[in-house]
Amino acid sequence: MSAALAGPALEQAAEWFALRQQGWSDGDQQRWHAWLQADADHADAWRRVETVWQSFAPLSAPAAATALDAAGRRRRRALRSLGGALGIGAVSLLGLHGLREQRGLQTQRTAAGHTGHWTLMDGSQLWLNADSEVTIDIGSGRRALHLLRGELLLQTGHHPAFAGQPLTVHVPGARLQPIGTRFAVGREAQGSRLDVFEGVVRCLPLFGASLDVPAGGAVQLGPMGGLSPVAADPLRGDWQEGRLQVQDTPLIRIIDELARHHQGYLGCDPALAALKVTAVLPRLDSLQALQLLARALPVRIEQRWPWWTIVRPL
Repeated sequence: MSAALAGPALEQAAEWFALRQQGWSDGDQQRWHAWLQADADHADAWRRVETVWQSFAPLSAPAAATALDAAGRRRRRALRSLGGALGIGAVSLLGLHGLREQRGLQTQRTAAGHTGHWTLMDGSQLWLNADSEVTIDIGSGRRALHLLRGELLLQTGHHPAFAGQPLTVHVPGARLQPIGTRFAVGREAQGSRLDVFEGVVRCLPLFGASLDVPAGGAVQLGPMGGLSPVAADPLRGDWQEGRLQVQDTPLIRIIDELARHHQGYLGCDPALAALKVTAVLPRLDSLQALQLLARALPVRIEQRWPWWTIVRPL
């Protein structure tokens, strides 16, 4: 199901959350608790609304310190339980910070609403989607990229000085080894996603057998290296110039894509799920894109709270 589909449970959760923010009574809290216990979907929707709020509202200093301390404890527990497994065949992302300091590695990052483009030492062309970060480890016998967050698009280069040195892209749980190719890989909530547009990319998971993904193929990579083929998405890897060009594409898919760069929640009324659109929209400016859609389609943009926006039928 689309992440942007604004079903009844999700909307009810947003209503309850807004009521809590405004200050609810004991009776309100009891009714919320009864609603929460009435259906497993309600609890899932509530967690999702909390996640939206956490990404929208900056943490206070005490809350941030608590969150960082908890993250540190979780990391130490994970390292103890995994032992040396994370070092198999590659530098672990968990140890990348120290490696960057030791080698003076280059890190490139983009802010929300902006993409970036670089030509690397080996001749590869690297693009970063909005709000993304990558560490580049190329030179002195090394040729690797570590995607820390967001999404990258890579067109591999063939500089003679790097002949015979395989290029690898590291994400949690796996290494990706392109074989003369153009591909995109993005970090997601539950792992990463690879889309191959030219050539072949070899997926080398932390555990399990490798998988070669050809042009036109796509695969979901779990945080521990699980590989699951998925359907190709024509909107992936087409963001270098910040345009979202669609033809006869379901509106819900467009909203899904715009939501990746939207501050807060951006959803679509299920009644509009079948509506299809042909347009060229600004991919990185969701507010402008929504205004253009509202002018051209029988839809309206509803924003009941600053952190919650839904596209509705007229």
